[in-house]
Amino acid sequence: MKRRRRRGLGMVVGTAACLAVAAGIVHVQYAPPDREAGTRGAVIVEIPPRATLRQTAGLLRARHLIRNAGLFEWLARARGLAARIQPGEYALTAAMTPRQILDRLVRGEVVLHPVTIPEGLTVAETLLRLTAAGYGPEEGYRRMLGDPDYQAAHGVPSAGVKVPFEGYLFPDTYLLAKDTPPARVLSVMLARLDAAFTPERRRRMALVGWDRHQVLTLASLIEKETGRPEERARISAVFHNRLERNMRLQADPTVIYAIPAFDGDIRHADLLRDDPYNTYRHRGLPPGPIANPGEAAIQAALFPDDDAALYFVARGDGTHVFSTTVEDHNRAVRQLVR
Repeated sequence: MKRRRRRGLGMVVGTAACLAVAAGIVHVQYAPPDREAGTRGAVIVEIPPRATLRQTAGLLRARHLIRNAGLFEWLARARGLAARIQPGEYALTAAMTPRQILDRLVRGEVVLHPVTIPEGLTVAETLLRLTAAGYGPEEGYRRMLGDPDYQAAHGVPSAGVKVPFEGYLFPDTYLLAKDTPPARVLSVMLARLDAAFTPERRRRMALVGWDRHQVLTLASLIEKETGRPEERARISAVFHNRLERNMRLQADPTVIYAIPAFDGDIRHADLLRDDPYNTYRHRGLPPGPIANPGEAAIQAALFPDDDAALYFVARGDGTHVFSTTVEDHNRAVRQLVR
């Protein structure tokens, strides 16, 4: 009887021990250090490149995101994830379980920072914005943008253009991880440009017989001529009408682009400058875009209004007066001058 009792007691103790181990495993994976921490905001933790699992666990413990660094290491190894933690910035809270934190680190769900590139910036202005936001150095961008193989890979003409990739760095608000390298930033921007050329727009390009470079060139002129959404398609119509009649576009932004150091004033000598981008001297489109146009300008370049206007002049308030004859245009200019 005593032997049976001892055997039964041993079984109870063994079962209790197994249950305790199981409960410990569950606790390690699913018990957060502080269930109320989620209401106090996230903690930003940066996992350095090439950090070991032990270093990562130590960082999490130091920020009070886990209770026990050794148990976190055990959890990562037990799940076969010890070598799959990705570096970067993470927003974590002590209300998260160790398993949730580990899963986020393995998936690489890093903090993304918004970087806004407005419409109408040049390549030089765009690179200044990116490097000021911490996504540099500028030389890294210029080396890639100036590489003939990189230009060819993305279908960017370089012959005769002042700045390769002018017009191709699509304006948008991008969400980027900290320390995203220039190659990745450019890849994201160029992919966004490709997405802007929807099937409908590509069909329209084929219908009018234009390629992407021509569309971006005209769109850049529209972008620099007006910031009014309601005027873009009408400005486009003027340029299309003049191109069809083999008239010079006479767009002031192209004159400005041709001036090496523009001081804010266009002089008569600037209109006479023999530069291929100067549309007062040369017929047709300039050799390439003069800025990076947005999606609305691209749409307007491909789908101009059904308008017979050949001229426009700025009112000074952001809008323009449109005319179909030179007499009406000159009259509008005189009235605005008065």
